[in-house]
Amino acid sequence: MSINCVQQCSICFVNVNGNNGYIRHIRQVHVNDRQFGTPCALCDSKFVFTNLKSFISHFRKHMLHSLFDEVPTPDLCVNHDIINSDVNDDFEEQLTIPEYEQYEHYDQLEEIKKFYLKMLLRVREGHILPGAVMKTISLSLCSLLETFSIFLLSKLNINLDNPILRHVNGDIEKILFEISKNEESFISDCELYFKFIKPKEIQLPTGNKAYYIPICDVLMCLFQKKDFYECIKREKKYICQFDGQDIIYHYRNGEIGRQHCILKIKENTILLQLYCDDISVVNPLMGKNAAHKLTTFYLSIDDLPACYNSSLNFIHLLLLFYRKDFENENNRQILFNLLNKDIECLENDGLILPGDITPTYFTISTLCADNLAAHELGGFTCSFNSGRCCRYCLIHHKDMKYVYREADVLIRTAASHDFHVKHIDNVPNDKSLYGVNEKSILSTLLSFNPITSLPPDIMHDILEGIMPKIISSLLHTIVSTRLCTSAQICYRINNFIYGINDRRNRPPTFKEKDIHDKRVPGKAMEKYCLFLNLPFILMDIVDRIPYWFLYELLRQIWDILYSDYPRKSWLSTLEDLIQELLQLFQTIFPEQFIPKCHFLLHAARNTAKYGPLKRQMNLRYESKHHLLKKIANTCNNYINLPCTISKRVQLRQCYELMEENIFKCSGISGKFHSRRKISFRKEIQNSLRDDYLFDYDELIEYVKWVVLHNIKYKIGDVFVFYLLGGEEIPLFGEIKYIINNKKAWRFIVHCYETISFRENLHCYEISPSNAYVVLGENEFLTYKAEDCYFLNNSYFVRVPYRLTHVE
Repeated sequence: MSINCVQQCSICFVNVNGNNGYIRHIRQVHVNDRQFGTPCALCDSKFVFTNLKSFISHFRKHMLHSLFDEVPTPDLCVNHDIINSDVNDDFEEQLTIPEYEQYEHYDQLEEIKKFYLKMLLRVREGHILPGAVMKTISLSLCSLLETFSIFLLSKLNINLDNPILRHVNGDIEKILFEISKNEESFISDCELYFKFIKPKEIQLPTGNKAYYIPICDVLMCLFQKKDFYECIKREKKYICQFDGQDIIYHYRNGEIGRQHCILKIKENTILLQLYCDDISVVNPLMGKNAAHKLTTFYLSIDDLPACYNSSLNFIHLLLLFYRKDFENENNRQILFNLLNKDIECLENDGLILPGDITPTYFTISTLCADNLAAHELGGFTCSFNSGRCCRYCLIHHKDMKYVYREADVLIRTAASHDFHVKHIDNVPNDKSLYGVNEKSILSTLLSFNPITSLPPDIMHDILEGIMPKIISSLLHTIVSTRLCTSAQICYRINNFIYGINDRRNRPPTFKEKDIHDKRVPGKAMEKYCLFLNLPFILMDIVDRIPYWFLYELLRQIWDILYSDYPRKSWLSTLEDLIQELLQLFQTIFPEQFIPKCHFLLHAARNTAKYGPLKRQMNLRYESKHHLLKKIANTCNNYINLPCTISKRVQLRQCYELMEENIFKCSGISGKFHSRRKISFRKEIQNSLRDDYLFDYDELIEYVKWVVLHNIKYKIGDVFVFYLLGGEEIPLFGEIKYIINNKKAWRFIVHCYETISFRENLHCYEISPSNAYVVLGENEFLTYKAEDCYFLNNSYFVRVPYRLTHVE
């Protein structure tokens, strides 16, 4: 039996508001259904329409006939007071609402629209869900809204057919479906409300497309955020304190930073750090043969404090394209044309930032990359098995094993490199003579030079290079000398109880085959975790392991290279340690020597040039790759992968930057608990009384963890809070309570006595004392929490790197 008005969708059975609402619902919700099929609810026919357009055309004919049957022909002189309400419900409802209420109504609708858009960003981009989830969310919200309206009206004893409610619900549903209609409408609203930066399409001669995110737009979006600019100003002022000092805190304090061509002539300059690397995304339906290799360029601000600079939220995508397009020489100049122009504009013209009347200039400090990418961008040879494969010196590959001092090699300089480039332009066959293939594709930038702008990466050179080589060699030596069997070593490694902070980087399952093949499985941080805990794992036999001094030498080298505040006076010691390590390692395990061992030879000079090499590590950038890979696998669209990923990454940036304060993570904590002050032990009560900066109430609030300035503090974490004497002996403290007093966070710390430094374990032996102190967050000397291990009835703790007094 046919009906005159549809009240429910025949596909998803959601309640709709009449025939017009039904048509609107079909077009907004079911327009992209792959298997569309529905009968007509207004006629007795059982025919199922499988084409959306034909169904809408058929349905509108019913609406047109019913309109002519029910509505009389209007007079030529229309009286607006007698317009029939059945002709156009929406038009009549608009007429019944006063004009001032309409404006207020639409202002509120704008707020609803903005709130819904923010919710979609949080759900979709925060959890990296497919774009189709928007329609499910909007449909569910509409059903929830209608159910809530019916429940509310029934409780208030109001007629369910209230026209004002139907009008408001219809407007809200229209907003929800308009935003969720497709990707383009969602992106356009994000541009309007949250400053979505649309990637620029670069058409390449090969037919593929690259996508570039305008660097000027990214910077302006960042500097408009609350406290962002002030944070950079404070950090630059802090960096200036180390000018002319023994401590090299930043790139600006290094030799290259002091001689930088832009920094010398323009004081009001902010440094940018670029990063380049390749990622592989595999279509799971096609297997390894369908791997898509992409090249990415990232951007970060080098003048941000280290605690914020390590966050992935402050790493921004800049350029994305297929790897095969970069290999084509005709594409290279086109790929970097927009980037080169924008950086040149930032160096020459700058940007007028919020609150300023004069321009602030931006320039490149370094371009971080692994060895292969650095050699490609710098124009050096890309083969590391022959020829002059070092970008720091002119040593030949066959001589690397026998040179242990940097003074014995010829260092490359900017002037010599320019001469080499000119020579190979005239005589292309002499490329192997200097290890230079071509002029760098970024050489048009005033601030870029292949000799000074491509720093080393200690993650690839040490964490994934020398460190696993030494670990595997030592483990193989233990088995060959019969101190332990390979099965026993694997059992020790796999069953070792790691601390809470080490647990997240726990190495994968170690197998006997790994020891026999002299390899260490796992990612960089997993290998690093094994390296740090290896003395604890082998504690009972560590004194009998042959060549254990190689481990001790590498630990000393790493402690200096990984330091936040390296001193110039340490560099001579560092150079001697590296020379000793390389000579011994080549003598004992000559088959394990790799070019990365030679690159370590230049570490002392590179520290003096670039500042702390920790700031040039690729580790945080490679963590950003995980986001891109997850987006590609979630979207499941491999037709134009750079387009899909670049848009979703920019939407993710909208989600990360949609709040006014982008440092909002500071102050987040666990659940608050209350405890009376007199219930604490006597030593803690005395320490609270001695804390003269604050007065504590009888009822003290405390939490189990808190995040302050992007650093997480937990109960049980061990930090260094003081360096004792000229020998800079660290004093350790364990956080017992984290208390909140008048919006200030204080830490009740249990102090430990430092007994001795165990050289074979490369850690400190400590013992708990009866002393407690109350400290603020700025009184800790390290921001990386360490674990305290209780082994053989003694307490042991590591320092993350070499510490020093900072005035």
